[in-house]
Order: sequence, then C-alpha cells, then structure tokens
Amino acid sequence: MSAGGRVRALLAVTCAASALGAPRPTRGDPPGGGGEPPVQVVDLHVDVPWQVHFKGRDPRLGEGHARSDTLVAGNYLGIVLPIYLPDRARPEGPRIEDASAVLATIEAIIAASPVLLPLGAARAEPGKISTFLSIEGAGAFAEDIAQIDRFIARGVRLISPSHAKNTRLSSSATGEPAAFGLTELGKRFCERVYAQGALIDVSHVSDAAFADLVPIAAAHGAPIVATHSNARAVANRPRNLTDEQLRLIGRSGGVAGLNFHAPFVNGTNEADLDDVLAQVEHMVRVAGVDHVAIGSDFDGGIIPTKGLDDASAVPALAARLRQRGMSREDVVKIFSQNALRILGWRPPGASGGQRPR
Repeated sequence: MSAGGRVRALLAVTCAASALGAPRPTRGDPPGGGGEPPVQVVDLHVDVPWQVHFKGRDPRLGEGHARSDTLVAGNYLGIVLPIYLPDRARPEGPRIEDASAVLATIEAIIAASPVLLPLGAARAEPGKISTFLSIEGAGAFAEDIAQIDRFIARGVRLISPSHAKNTRLSSSATGEPAAFGLTELGKRFCERVYAQGALIDVSHVSDAAFADLVPIAAAHGAPIVATHSNARAVANRPRNLTDEQLRLIGRSGGVAGLNFHAPFVNGTNEADLDDVLAQVEHMVRVAGVDHVAIGSDFDGGIIPTKGLDDASAVPALAARLRQRGMSREDVVKIFSQNALRILGWRPPGASGGQRPR
C-alpha cells in the first residue's frame, strides 16, 4: 500500500474511533468517564532513534518518555521517528552514510518493539502504532542531493535541511548569523524533495530560509510543515514561529506541531498545562484549527511540561481542551487528523496525490 493509501486507512480509523469509542481507557479520559472515547494521537516528532543510536539506549522502548507502555496508555495511533543527524556526528560533520545507519537503527527499534507496526505496514491494527520517518538535519545531503531520493523511496516523509547549525543547504534558527536563508543548492534540494513526494520541515531553519521556501512550496502545491515548533508570540525563542509564519503555514494547508519542551512553551524551564493551552489557543487563532498538530519532541533532551511528563499524559491535554470548550471534532484534528493529512501528501497530479486543504 502507498503511504497515501496507508494514511487514508489511518484517517478512517481515527474517524471510527471518534464515533464509536476506543477499547482502552487513558489518563486523558474526561472526569467521571464523560461518555467520550479517548482521543488518538499521531505525533510528528519523537526522538527515540537518537537515544538508541547515539546514546546507547536499549531499542525495546523500556526507557524515556516514549516507552511501549506510555505510548499505549497515551492512545498513540502513529509516530514519526526522525533520522537525526547531529551536527557533531563527525569532526567534519555528518555524512549520508550516517543517515543509512540511523535508518537501520530505526528498523531495529521497530523489530524489537511489538507495539510498533513495521514501516510501510499495509493497515492499522488495534493496539498497534503506525510508524513514519523523517530526517532531522539533512545538511549531509549537500554532498549529493540526489541521494535523498532513495530515503524518500524508503518512506521518509519530512525533511529538515538544517538542525542547530548552518549547513550548505540552509541557515539555522539557532546557527551563527548568516547572510543567506536557503543556499542555491538548498533551493534545488527542496525542489527535489517536493518533486519526489516528501515535504520540507521548517522547524529548525532560519526565518530567512523559511521565507525562501514559501515560493518553492507554493510552486509545488506543497503544505509548509513545522513538525515541532510553537508560537514565538507566546514564547520568544528562535525555534518558534512568528505569527506571519503561522499564517503562511495555514494558507499553504500545512501544520505546526506543538512542542512540549518547556522553554518553547512559555520561555522558561518550568511550564504547565495551562501554558500549553495558551500555545494551542494562540496557534489555532492565528493559523486555524486545521493547521495545528502534535510534535511533542519526547526523548529529544527536552524539559517536559509538567503534566505532560511522558506519552501516557498526552490525552490529558485533549481532556483540558474539551473542558475549555473546544469541540471534540477540533481536538481530533489537532491530535491526529491534521498530521495524517500532511503525512499523506503527494504532489498534485501524482498517483494517489491531492492538493492540501
């Protein structure tokens, strides 16, 4: 089954679960039961592969924020596992072969974790979590941008051209001040990614690179995606998005994935659920409810928001949004359907493809 077909099947699952209920209770159930099934979660950024590949964690999901038990308790339906290429992976910087090695680690994690479905699994299964791929920090592909094709063919859906430092493709939101956004090579790289049917992730790029990407994305009918970034108007961090960027994401049909790292939530090292609610409400108000998703950044070295200490707690955020008056339909959009829409994107005219809403 194509990625687009698989995502459509998952969308059907989320709609059915919303209407008919789900089999397991979670920490996010409304007080007193409430009669509502728990909301399912599709998370655009969970850094388990970094922990296993670079930090030596056991691949069986027994540690950290995104353990097998916490993912099940959190009613996770889908998870994006990043092929993260640290800027310091080698003295000279990461290489394309490092991406292949991390992909092999991801395959080992999935094989060791019965709760996870294999990459490209043909259908959703009750109690199992569908897996997707991204690349975080693709600067290594400057040595041969054509090599990105084979990773997209393996199922990579989201690709960021830089991470913490500037690369030969793009300046970074947290890199040294630069007189460029996307380099000319970076622009060709983004064109190639879109033409191959994947999407550029702007979560780590500079404001200048974001601006350079907008016309490229528009030319390909592609949604702009920030997998794990919040609103800068609420927490003034360079990794967060300006209101104009949020509006552009909304106009493109894209999404911004809500990050649970406390400094990105309220600008300090201590945040709570009320602070996250302030982020959600601002992002929805500016970008629109169809353009906000979940991108927790769990296991990415974050300081988690109090009340969102691990994946099991994510439905508690859904319950709080319902208590504050958000419709269940809109909560389901934020927690799964918006993410699935962009994961299923294909270029206009491609087989199974559709223009983003």
